[in-house]
Amino acid sequence: MTFSQRLTRYLLGVGIGLIAVYLMFPQYDWLEWLPQKQVMQNIREADFSFGKDAECQMACLGVNVEQIQLARNEGRVDFDESDVKRSPKLYHLEYGNLDMKIELTDSTAKLVDILSAGKVCPCP
Repeated sequence: MTFSQRLTRYLLGVGIGLIAVYLMFPQYDWLEWLPQKQVMQNIREADFSFGKDAECQMACLGVNVEQIQLARNEGRVDFDESDVKRSPKLYHLEYGNLDMKIELTDSTAKLVDILSAGKVCPCP
């Protein structure tokens, strides 16, 4: 048996094994170890609060709490705009036309800043 035949059989066996594992565990999230998923899970599970500036911006932009909760559940972290080297970490969260900045510690998440479609409010 040549090397190419052995390699083909090996790769075929690995492929069948991967498919079998995928079919046996369909509920498993295969990408939960990625940074995007980890940060979003931490934001969802942390005690959430609103900063004074964020409350003013919510009133100014017409954003309600349900939209913020939806962004917390389904938003996406922009790591290029985030500052993860400071303490507490500041993450830039995007969802639809909402851009939010959230300070995240081990147990709390605080909404610091909101932008909606580039609009800026005269909040302090």
